[in-house]
Amino acid sequence: MAAGGPVTGGDRGVAGAVLAGGASRRMGVDKAALEVDGRPLAMGALEALQAAGVSPVLLVGGADGLSEVTGHEVLPDAWPGAGPLGGILTALSALDEDGRRPVVVLACDLPDASAATVAELLVHGIDAPDSVVLPVLDGVPQWLHALWPAGARMSLAASFEAGERAPWRAGRKLPVVEVSVPDERSLRDADRPEDLSGRSTTGRGATGCPD
Repeated sequence: MAAGGPVTGGDRGVAGAVLAGGASRRMGVDKAALEVDGRPLAMGALEALQAAGVSPVLLVGGADGLSEVTGHEVLPDAWPGAGPLGGILTALSALDEDGRRPVVVLACDLPDASAATVAELLVHGIDAPDSVVLPVLDGVPQWLHALWPAGARMSLAASFEAGERAPWRAGRKLPVVEVSVPDERSLRDADRPEDLSGRSTTGRGATGCPD
């Protein structure tokens, strides 16, 4: 179960994706498949999305065998090595191809990902359906924990084709709503082994979600 407990309510008409295609250089092993407290690290984000009523939910990128260890479909990154913006575009191209469905995109390295935090984004998305909705941690917007509005793909694709690779710069060309969430722990990622201090970990591989 995702941290924060279940927040259910059926299919909300929103899809979800978890980015798992980065190099994981600072962690040193495949973060998505790294076992943290007995399960792959990516499962925290996957289960948070599902518990918030997001469907379908899939992984973008990642090492061979990730589908088997998580039980989720893995969509190959259309732009491997191009950073998280390429992964976001891959997700939107598959999940919002008709421009009518919002998509929540999370990084795979959120050990305390929370269904309640995802649900908070969805609530704000109802009031701002044309905006990117993202939480703020320590004053910093979390662009790899965002609700992308229906139709965002066109704007992001134009930025990407022009050479942009930073999600925050491409995203700022759309309306943006920044929100505070009660459980800031759910936004903290694990970039380095020390970020998982106190947890049981075992890992494999050499590639994984965004650094």
